[in-house]
Amino acid sequence: MEILIRSISGVIKDYRDREFGLLDEEHVLRWINQFDSEDRIVVLEETNRILKKNYISKDVFLAFVSGLVTSEKFSSNSPRAFWNNISLCNIQINGNSQSELVELLNNEVYRNYGVRSLINGHSEHHIYIDDFLFSGNRLISDMRKWISESAPAQCHVSVVMMGWYQGGIYYVQKQLKKIALENKKNITFKYWSKEDFRLDNRLMTKNDSHVFWPEASVAEIPSVSSFIDSLNTKPKFRVANGKKNKVFSVDRRSQYEAAMLKAGIKILGFCDNPNIVVKPLGYNRFDGFGFGSTVFSYRNCPNNNPLAFWWGDPTYSSAHPFGKWYPLMQRSTYGN
Repeated sequence: MEILIRSISGVIKDYRDREFGLLDEEHVLRWINQFDSEDRIVVLEETNRILKKNYISKDVFLAFVSGLVTSEKFSSNSPRAFWNNISLCNIQINGNSQSELVELLNNEVYRNYGVRSLINGHSEHHIYIDDFLFSGNRLISDMRKWISESAPAQCHVSVVMMGWYQGGIYYVQKQLKKIALENKKNITFKYWSKEDFRLDNRLMTKNDSHVFWPEASVAEIPSVSSFIDSLNTKPKFRVANGKKNKVFSVDRRSQYEAAMLKAGIKILGFCDNPNIVVKPLGYNRFDGFGFGSTVFSYRNCPNNNPLAFWWGDPTYSSAHPFGKWYPLMQRSTYGN
């Protein structure tokens, strides 16, 4: 147990630049002790596993940006001229995450070619960058406003992410084409990411998914059964198939999902009237257990991840819903 706790602490040590204090072994121990005793080892084993695979550290993101800037496939055979004529989109409506990433990208361009790309300027080629795409709702919201108010009548947009969920990128591709047409603008889009960081969350491939997607056996747990009864639409369950999964271990996945689901339902019970998008396994606008993301970033823990990872704020009293659960990776805000 001590080895696992030490390993998890080592992975998340750069989270939010220690805004929430030192995420040391004591911190991880305090978090894990909130789970049922029979689940603690499995939660530690699997959390350690998915963090090592899907935690986007600052160094990892910098390496991705560096590779992008120098890639001839992305920037053509004349990269200096390419970057000198690009406009970087800094258009996110909520938060400042895109500003940070645009700055990282522009600094890398300058380091390699001695030029700085335009930001929100006039160009035939624009780049929208973020670290990861989940549902796609934020990107669509940002781009809808930009397309209607700022985009030229004709241009190309490169959407750049380290990775994405397949359900989200499908939704984005469909919606952005539609928005451009509605605004009578000739905009072409191309989508870029690391090929091995394209994760599956589609219903048709649920049994091979890379998100928390519980099996039907969780309905035997009293708290889960009550939660299911409260839903308008009954959830679709994953069926174990014994196949190797690049995110979860085959033999521990079911217990891990059940443990995180039980914890999320417990957290929801702290709230008198939770927002309808707040689900045990992460924010989601659809009925069910939640989005179930398994991706983390040094900048913030996505609210699409199970509540047990990020819910809570130890500065609140134990009488407040935020004070009743100690988070592994506290979020900087509680916005949607």
